[in-house]
Amino acid sequence: MPAEGAPSFLWVPDLAEDADTVELSREESHYLRQVCRARAGDRVLATDGRGAQASLRVVSLGERVRAEVEHLEREARPRQAWLLCGPPEGQRADWMVEKLAELGLAAWQPLECARGRWRATPAVLARWRRLAIAALRQSRRRFLMEVREPASLAECTSGLPQGGPRWIADAEGRAGVESPLGSACALGAVGPSSGFDEREKALFQNLDFQPMCLSDARLRTETAALAWAAWWARGSA
Repeated sequence: MPAEGAPSFLWVPDLAEDADTVELSREESHYLRQVCRARAGDRVLATDGRGAQASLRVVSLGERVRAEVEHLEREARPRQAWLLCGPPEGQRADWMVEKLAELGLAAWQPLECARGRWRATPAVLARWRRLAIAALRQSRRRFLMEVREPASLAECTSGLPQGGPRWIADAEGRAGVESPLGSACALGAVGPSSGFDEREKALFQNLDFQPMCLSDARLRTETAALAWAAWWARGSA
């Protein structure tokens, strides 16, 4: 691995502007040693998932890799999007979480719905968060997608970002919507495999979510979620 061309991109949540050295977690150390085959002297990039990006030089390769911080810069997130999502069928949530994180969503909120409930044990939540970190590495983004705990729409209403466009996936909704370009946080909502019930639809309407058609065909939950995220991501291209 050339010292100036290491392909590694690491998640180091405790990066600080005044730090001279950092010690990686056991997970990131294992990734750097075993997957990236790093050697002492190699240079790698790292992010804290909150906008910082640092150039690190590997100093030692023990169980906890130590690295010297050569340069660090920080930027604000230019655009944000949250997706509220009912459960898909079967075991498709893992794939969905990974792809949503790759597309750069700020937060993913699993919704407990009348027609579908999540089976999100602490172990499952931990796995989803690991997948979000893996997607951060793969996509080389500076911002880590937040994986929130499942909640009903009524429970999470007060915590939703304000001021941005709000859309709910609906086959009868508006087609051809342009991707938002402003800095306000966009919100999207996708129902479970059986769809939102009438009470949930009414609550979304009261929260100013506008119906939006994502395709000329019926989509699975995970496909609709990815389609909405890709539509939103186009605004940063």
